[in-house]
Amino acid sequence: MSDETTNKFRWRGAMVSVLHHSGGIHALEKFSRFYERRPNSNWNPFGWRRAACAKYVILCYHRVGTEGIPLYCKLAAQAFEAQMRYIREHYRIVSLEDLCCEMGSVAPTGHAVAVTFDDGYRDLYTTALPILQRYRIPATIFLTVRAIETGEVAWYDRVFLALREWPAESIDVDLGRPLHFHLGSPAERLRAAQQIVLALRKLPDEQRRSHCVALENGLILPPAALSERMLTWDQVREMQEAGICFGSHTVTHPVVSRMAPDVLEAELQGSKRVLEEKLGTPILDFAYPFGQPADCGTNATPTLVSCGYRSAATTSQGANLPGGNRFALRRVQIGEGSSLAMFAFRLNQFFLSGTDSGLGESSRMFYAAGRCS
Repeated sequence: MSDETTNKFRWRGAMVSVLHHSGGIHALEKFSRFYERRPNSNWNPFGWRRAACAKYVILCYHRVGTEGIPLYCKLAAQAFEAQMRYIREHYRIVSLEDLCCEMGSVAPTGHAVAVTFDDGYRDLYTTALPILQRYRIPATIFLTVRAIETGEVAWYDRVFLALREWPAESIDVDLGRPLHFHLGSPAERLRAAQQIVLALRKLPDEQRRSHCVALENGLILPPAALSERMLTWDQVREMQEAGICFGSHTVTHPVVSRMAPDVLEAELQGSKRVLEEKLGTPILDFAYPFGQPADCGTNATPTLVSCGYRSAATTSQGANLPGGNRFALRRVQIGEGSSLAMFAFRLNQFFLSGTDSGLGESSRMFYAAGRCS
């Protein structure tokens, strides 16, 4: 990162901190209930209009903790608690079920925030659950079924661990094109792992599996780093009794857009079946692994509908609007690496943005097919 960019972020952080401590962000929250930015107005002083409708922002987290897997994600418990306290004090909080129902309502009741987690890491039980209970926050956790069944972390976590443990100070991999990475520091190893996972996400699923095996060939990953990182079924059921809801995140965390139709159906149907058997309740909500447009593709919605899901969440940034496509829910990942002031500012930006839903005719058809029951 250049010095100019570093200074820009430093100044922005300082300005946001002043806004937060002076009450400016709270004033913007009230403003966003009535007004929104016109699309493409670039935040100019005259680019505002009356808010057209309620907005729903879904927060996306992975873990609450700073030690061990997942190596790419670190969120201190104190920071997470501050965020939960903040949204409890400043926003209407809804469950994902209520959000889906309200999005189809003719009379939505106003801006709201929902909280979700992906994958099913164990610190959601040990650390996040007490905080969620303390602030009465409903939450949905999207589980990767095989990771819960076996206790083994997903393939991308193993890639990050492999790069951390790689014995040399450089690595060459060929993932459709040759890639070379310097591994002279922990930061370089983390960046290399991120780039390798990104490249693997672009490959057909079978090729991706082969490359993951080859990457670990001759490398012994430390068992202690891999053990007791995922939730157990007993912990999941205890969280369910405490009011936490669960959804599907597939069986093996593949890239949905890179899968053959029959394999995709097996992932969607299989994860739903196992979760329903283990939890004794219908599983109606799904989250795309990785969740970016290239990862989700455009062909999964009919399969999701036929499997009996009512919603599918992405990681595309933005707010959700009434009448929007519940099979392409937007979620925002703003909790990690942010001060509370920046978290509050960025969250408010999504409510101030006048985003169109972009719901096409084919999406309307599948939205109607998966109506809230």
